[in-house]
Amino acid sequence: MKIKNQITILVLFLAMLACAVPGVSQPAAPSNFDPASLPTLVVMTANAILSQTAAAVTPLPSETATPFPTATPTLAPTESVTATPRISQFGTSLILNDDQTVTFTDRPAGIEITIPAGWMPIRVNEQEYLDAYSNNAAADQAIRDRLTRIQTLDPAWFRLDIIDIQPGHVVNGAPTFMNVVFQQNETRSLEKIAKDESVKPYSDFKAISSNEQKAINGMDILVIEQKWSVTTGTTYYKGVFFKTASGLVVLDFYSPLEFKDTVLPDFEKVVNSLVLLNP
Repeated sequence: MKIKNQITILVLFLAMLACAVPGVSQPAAPSNFDPASLPTLVVMTANAILSQTAAAVTPLPSETATPFPTATPTLAPTESVTATPRISQFGTSLILNDDQTVTFTDRPAGIEITIPAGWMPIRVNEQEYLDAYSNNAAADQAIRDRLTRIQTLDPAWFRLDIIDIQPGHVVNGAPTFMNVVFQQNETRSLEKIAKDESVKPYSDFKAISSNEQKAINGMDILVIEQKWSVTTGTTYYKGVFFKTASGLVVLDFYSPLEFKDTVLPDFEKVVNSLVLLNP
């Protein structure tokens, strides 16, 4: 009698789920049912229905941790980076130039830089971030992982991410990228920053060099080179720190150590393109 009750409850349970979820059909009862297999059958059936439910119900945008648009892939950098600037609420803009370079302007930070062709500039929470998932380069898991990593960063200080999307430039599952960071009202001297940056909690961390120098435009800059171990190998880092009228700006460069000489010239182009808006 107890087994019959369990079977009845199971049938009613399945029928209710099939009715509640569009496209979920009620499984046919086995021809030679063994009551001893009831617990296993319940688990298997419930798992099957949950799988069908997940497929049948389309999540709302707010329920999706990372958006993956299904639009046709676009050309680099992204279709939303055009010759007409779109100024963000944080006072930044991107302009696509005729030679496929992109000009990034950060009004609060007081800087402007030019990004070489073959790199994808992204501001978190802006349209080009969403468009990036439809870019051909996003077919590479390493690029998608980078996009996921930056999606919760605060655009008030993390101003721009620039991902190398040139073919063959993902090495051992690690992409090369640059970024622009702005720390408003930062009062530390470059000397103090150099000291603070000399210690980082990374595995096999090594400070390669740290020195103050003059940029092409005569600006005082702090240039730091470091390396450390990651799961994909060794990361090479180069950072250029400088003060503006409103705070501290940092241009960061990250690359697999064995690949840095191939892409470092592009970072040097970005640094040498630097223009101060309020010198």
